[in-house]
Amino acid sequence: MTFLMLFGFLFVIFLLLNKQRLVRLVGTNNRLVQRLSNLKWFQNEWSSGIFLFFLNALLFALAIGAIYVLGLLNIPYLHIFIMLLAALLSIYLWIVIHNSGSKGKKEQLIMGSIGSSFYLLLLLVCIYLIMTLEPSTPEHDTFMAFIGLIFASFISFIAMSACFYITGFSKNQINGKR
Repeated sequence: MTFLMLFGFLFVIFLLLNKQRLVRLVGTNNRLVQRLSNLKWFQNEWSSGIFLFFLNALLFALAIGAIYVLGLLNIPYLHIFIMLLAALLSIYLWIVIHNSGSKGKKEQLIMGSIGSSFYLLLLLVCIYLIMTLEPSTPEHDTFMAFIGLIFASFISFIAMSACFYITGFSKNQINGKR
């Protein structure tokens, strides 16, 4: 499991380092980009940030729901495919949101901060659960629950950072041109 998390972390880092290629690959001619760009409410950084927040919550809920249902089916290793698919879909939608509209640097930072705060809340919940972790009975070992919460905290932090990096910074800020 640790190897898979390390591989996933390196994969996300690789994608973030190649953000400009991915942004150009999705482009501004994408149907979702055009649809979001034409929405008047999406031009406001607060509205688009709240939209991004709820989009992250929806993607998270769908991924957790799919993993739960797959756990009932007893098909091994399919949950790894679902996690990879959820990560790729999230990155794709973040790039679509990044390409939509014409926001300034400050507006993009506000939108990225609001949208990625879903993962910050998830990280804080994981930290709270770690701090209050107690065995339900004297024989109950909480080590596996602790490891699961550490993994969830790590994944939440990576998702928060990636979401903020992709949606919060303009092309000029990433290339070093301010």
